[in-house]
Amino acid sequence: MKLIPPFKLATLLLLLFFVASFLVRTDTSFDQDLGRHIKLGEVILNSREVPKVNLFSYTNPEFPVVNHHYLFEIFVYLGQQFIVVQALLWLKILIILSALGVTLSIVRKSAVFLTLPLSYIFLHVLRERTELRPEIFSFLFTALTLLAMEKLESGKRALVFSLPLIQLLWVSTHIYFPVGFSIQAVYLISFYVKKEFKLFKLLAGVFTVSVIVSLLNPNGLQGFLYPLTVFGNYGYNIAENQNLFLLESLNFRDPNFLFVKLSWALIIISIFTGAFRHTLSVKNLFLCLLGLMLSVIHIRSFPYLVFISLPGVIQNFGSFKAPKWLYIPIGIVSLLIIGESIFYLSGEYYKYSDRDYKVEVNSIEHIKKATDFMLANDLPQPIFNNFDIGSYIIYRGFPGYKVFVDGRPEAYPKEFFKEVYIPIQEDPKAFQSINEKIKFQTIIFSYTDQTPWAGSFLKTITQNPDWSIVFIDDFMIILVKNDIVTQKNLVKITLENLTPESFRFSDHVPYLKLSIFLLNTGYVKPAEAFAKKSLEIFPDSPIGNLILANIYGRSTDFLQISAAQDHYQKSQGNVWW
Repeated sequence: MKLIPPFKLATLLLLLFFVASFLVRTDTSFDQDLGRHIKLGEVILNSREVPKVNLFSYTNPEFPVVNHHYLFEIFVYLGQQFIVVQALLWLKILIILSALGVTLSIVRKSAVFLTLPLSYIFLHVLRERTELRPEIFSFLFTALTLLAMEKLESGKRALVFSLPLIQLLWVSTHIYFPVGFSIQAVYLISFYVKKEFKLFKLLAGVFTVSVIVSLLNPNGLQGFLYPLTVFGNYGYNIAENQNLFLLESLNFRDPNFLFVKLSWALIIISIFTGAFRHTLSVKNLFLCLLGLMLSVIHIRSFPYLVFISLPGVIQNFGSFKAPKWLYIPIGIVSLLIIGESIFYLSGEYYKYSDRDYKVEVNSIEHIKKATDFMLANDLPQPIFNNFDIGSYIIYRGFPGYKVFVDGRPEAYPKEFFKEVYIPIQEDPKAFQSINEKIKFQTIIFSYTDQTPWAGSFLKTITQNPDWSIVFIDDFMIILVKNDIVTQKNLVKITLENLTPESFRFSDHVPYLKLSIFLLNTGYVKPAEAFAKKSLEIFPDSPIGNLILANIYGRSTDFLQISAAQDHYQKSQGNVWW
């Protein structure tokens, strides 16, 4: 058995520890799509077929849907049934770390001294995608494909024959299965350019078989071509599908963007350095550009800077005999990695960035209490819900409850979003017009929805005399028609009388969320009270101080203006990375 050299092993373990330090935290996958994935897994196993229509929505129940991750859905459903969700979260961490370990193992011994400092920068981008999603298998399959290709290049052919099986699983697990074909294509080009025709013919055969077996999915050719057609009917823009530049132009702030830009710069520098030192190979050039291209297209692809580009970047700089002085910066980087890891594992990073993560492997279900309330009180249908929470309502409510919309733009006609969903939130008259047809009885909404139309809707609907608020927590709000309050013997909530004493949160972030919601809907006094409560718990909260700076800054009173300046100064102490 070939042993890993001590320095390479130490580097690998330190980098894995670093990534593990920000993976070990509470998981918000149920706020995304995990609930719907679990429910679909149940439906698939019970019906013994993959649904080809929307199924869960009363607005578009027969709209055709291509399911490109049904194996993941079966996996998480069975996991929930037999090993509980917490075990799935540990498995998620193991899969991501395994993918990273495989990726870093590809780096040759001669370039190992550059692995630590370069990886330290690149690995920050993995913070963008830490939830339990189908993409974790794309990370693993990408790493395994790259490993098989590297082994083939070095003359070891055994692993390459696993690629058709990987692609067969990949095509029904996550929509990123074309990444596997792209990596194979890069090596085909490399073998052809280097005139290694035996390897070229072998890989060409494997590539052909991989394509053929990928057609063995529930949707056949349509499923195989789906990555090319999915955006043809996509009427709703999701942040993860946008590119970094567009989001920045909309004042969307993400500390990971800094490290993405640094990674891009290092890719370009490595290519020029490799060309200058004559260490740039066709393979590494295309791998670097492939990861770069994916990360430029949309932010959900940031991790491929690590799983595709990073090994090539390290090798582009070429091998060299490390001078003794190089151990000093390596030591400094090691201390930075350890220090930052401790910052994550202590929970201080999340506190100073005003996030409600905890350092524990557990799931947060922000929508749970509102859904419990809806189910316990048998709130009437039809319901109006926003895009973000539809998947969780499906998880808890289907088949008893059907949603207005859920987090699958491709499962609804694009006209539905452009002509119905968005307009009825922007314009009260449009809402009233649709309401006369559908006759909404219950509105269940996450007020953390950051879209401008959601903000407009919440401001108007909370002041609409036909609707009463019957539930609110740190994430959700529920309104029902006035007559239902009496029928169901519910308690009506008025926002102007809402106080922090009505809640018992253990940390400051929930009070911040309520404060922001109240401020955005025009209830300044309650917003001030909730912001003050958050600062009682954590006086250095950047957002809490910024809220009070905003409120006091509107005053003409000298003392309040002075207080606004003090709070503004404190709000600048946030974590920038």
